[in-house]
Amino acid sequence: MELKDDCTIMQEISTTEEAIKTTYDRLSDLEKKLNNESLPENKQKLIQLELEEVRKLLKTHEDQLAHLRKHNRRTFVFVIALTFTIFTVYMLYILIGGSDF
Repeated sequence: MELKDDCTIMQEISTTEEAIKTTYDRLSDLEKKLNNESLPENKQKLIQLELEEVRKLLKTHEDQLAHLRKHNRRTFVFVIALTFTIFTVYMLYILIGGSDF
C-alpha cells in the first residue's frame, strides 16, 4: 500500500474515512433497492452483483484505513521516543555539567 507524497497521513485518513462513509451509504441504498419485491428477477441479480462489488470496495477501504492508522501510530511512537531521548540527554547534561546558565 503506497502512501501519496503530496498528502499527510491525517489527510489520507480523512479521505479514506469519507470514502468509507460514502460506500456505506451506497451499500444501504442497494440493500433498500434489493428489498423491493416488485423488482424483476434480472434487476435483482444486477443489484446483488453490485452489492457484492460495493462490499469488496468497502473491505478495501477499511483495510487501507487500518494500514494508515498503523502507520500514523508508528510515527507517533517514533516522535515520543525521540522526545524522551532528547529530554534524557538534556537531563544528563544538566546533571553532569551543572546548571551554570
